[in-house]
Amino acid sequence: MTQIAKILLTLPLNDAFDYEAPEDVHIGDIVKVPFGKKTELGLVWATGQKTTLAPKKLKSVIQVFPHPLKPTLIEFIKWVASYNLAPLGLVLKMVLCAKDIFNTSDVPPRFRLTGKTLAEAKLKNSDARWHVIDLLKHAPYTKAEIMAGTGVSQSVIKTLTEAGIIEPFAAPKALKSTQTFDFEKGKIILNDEQQAAADFLSSKQTKGFQVTLLDGVTGSGKTEVYLEAAISALKQNKQVLILVPEIALSTQWLKRFENRFGVKPYEWHSALTLSERRKTWQAVIENRAKILVGARSALFLPFADLSLIIVDESHDPTFKQEDMVNYQARDMAVVRAKCENIPLILSTATPDLETIVNVETGKYDTVCLKSRYACALMPDIKIIDLKKDKPQKGDWGTSWLSPPLIEALRQNLDKGEQSMLFLNRRGFAPLMICRDCGHRLQCPNCSAWLTEHRSIGKLICHHCGYNVVIPSACPECGSQDGLTACGPGVERIAHEVKARFPQAKTEIISSDTATSLSAISDVIARMQNRQIDILIGTQILAKGHHFPLLTLVGIVDADLGLMGSDLRAQEQTFQLLSQVSGRAGRGDKKGDVYLQTLYPDNKVLNAIVHQDRSAFLEQEQTTRQMLFLPPFGKLAAVIVSSSSEDAAQKAAYLLAKHAPHMSGVTLLGPAPAPIYMLRSKFRYRLLLKTLKTINIQSVIKTWLHGLDFASNVKVEVDIDPYSFM
Repeated sequence: MTQIAKILLTLPLNDAFDYEAPEDVHIGDIVKVPFGKKTELGLVWATGQKTTLAPKKLKSVIQVFPHPLKPTLIEFIKWVASYNLAPLGLVLKMVLCAKDIFNTSDVPPRFRLTGKTLAEAKLKNSDARWHVIDLLKHAPYTKAEIMAGTGVSQSVIKTLTEAGIIEPFAAPKALKSTQTFDFEKGKIILNDEQQAAADFLSSKQTKGFQVTLLDGVTGSGKTEVYLEAAISALKQNKQVLILVPEIALSTQWLKRFENRFGVKPYEWHSALTLSERRKTWQAVIENRAKILVGARSALFLPFADLSLIIVDESHDPTFKQEDMVNYQARDMAVVRAKCENIPLILSTATPDLETIVNVETGKYDTVCLKSRYACALMPDIKIIDLKKDKPQKGDWGTSWLSPPLIEALRQNLDKGEQSMLFLNRRGFAPLMICRDCGHRLQCPNCSAWLTEHRSIGKLICHHCGYNVVIPSACPECGSQDGLTACGPGVERIAHEVKARFPQAKTEIISSDTATSLSAISDVIARMQNRQIDILIGTQILAKGHHFPLLTLVGIVDADLGLMGSDLRAQEQTFQLLSQVSGRAGRGDKKGDVYLQTLYPDNKVLNAIVHQDRSAFLEQEQTTRQMLFLPPFGKLAAVIVSSSSEDAAQKAAYLLAKHAPHMSGVTLLGPAPAPIYMLRSKFRYRLLLKTLKTINIQSVIKTWLHGLDFASNVKVEVDIDPYSFM
């Protein structure tokens, strides 16, 4: 017996398609179906439906896989799609994201009868077909076993499968063992403050959905505290998900976990091979992966028995995804926890304003760690006014380090202690300009300057990846000696440090130099083993690393990011610089932090110096509340892009012409995006701002409904935008 089922495919579509399916297929089953000339994975969205398709056009489900998706995960898929105005099929694709997810190379699929007859399939009787049917009446067999037992060719099996008379299914396989933990192996004695926090978080395990902010200063042992809460879940044989901003930057965390429990956690991130992704996906849905640490996409894995979600460094802006489906993983983690009716822990030293407001209004609970672990002291933070303490030019050229910072580095080297220099700018210089004609070397595909990477002799666009060998002469005027590097990147800082301190062991760490997990692990291991004296790097350095002998941190350009026009520019600068500063003095020696700036009176920098987060957040909250900006209002960006400049402009102005006119709704734009051309696409932005009480998704859907854009125009919606470029 069969039925009509609606199948949602992993395609950028909202509609489910009608297929003929076995009677025992249910909502949530994962299936493989024919679609055009290919096959696609899909999810049974509805069953027992009527169809308007003619019988001869109705295709059949090819295969039904074991382990259906839980209703709570389906609810989550619907919520994410609705809130972020994303196609349901693309959200489903993030769930069914492992290629050949049920493929097992060592166990071939078996075939069984579906109950459909040759007559129903409108196939002629033949001895070969009947031999296969008779064989499968007794038991399911693999393709090789069918061919050996009946003498038929592969084409007979293929015809019967396509007609829906037989179907393959995943053969039972030996269940691999689950993770086993030694909870006593690396147990750390918590201090009273940490133990109280751990007990508080563990108590949430039996209380269903609730969000708790674990708010602790840098170096306070937040990881050890939330791992205690994870242990409570693991002892009940439940699953735990730990989200981290960038898995490749958490090598220390992974090693610490293994030392603590005697087993590695399962991992989920973009660096996994296809085979690793498939095995991890299967372990999650089969309830063998008990604890998994992953990047934001891990939130969409089909956990069989999830009981706790932890978001580490929950303030980090990289939790915002801006590709395929735009979503904020921290916020969607709250939704997933609510759907599953489980607790969620947000762990950070620098909570974002949205989280703080949710704590103040009673939506979130909170527990605080106010002191560093093992009585370590917070670092002394000093501002260097670059207008007074100007960097002095050396034999190597322009200097970017001020005399006080240079002297501090020298003293730290003399003491045999480690130093770190932070500059959130990759490469040697962000711009190359000709002094003779003023020409600036720009990317041909983007409205962006090419960054000089002197170590590899190339100019690179950090937006699209375009690169070219550094020219020997100006391409505009032909000047042989006019091309000049403007501004510093980490390579240029390293060049100066090596010239000033040739005896020091210096290392650069950025996404250019540490391109793999093993490369990052190598640098971190050498830093821990005191094989590096001065580490120079980008925001990778802010990601929770613990170096006990690191006692000096120098922030080369504390102003970078402060002058941005983004809504969260100052907040993110405060968070980043606070996190970088927090790397200093985490051992038994107190640390020092130097912030080089041209604006020593800036409120953000002074809040960092005085370690007065409350003062900064109070000012930030007052400003946003007055302007009805998140979290006191709502924002959504509409981005128009096209390979045709004229088409992009026309589409943007068409949107503006039909913009919603209602109380509490304001449209800003259209305006050319700050990066007007990106990957050869011209871009315009419109920003919709509404009161918090207004359903901004409903307003946008009404606005966009019925508008007709040229085929070469893409219109993208970003709810709660983080990037305004």
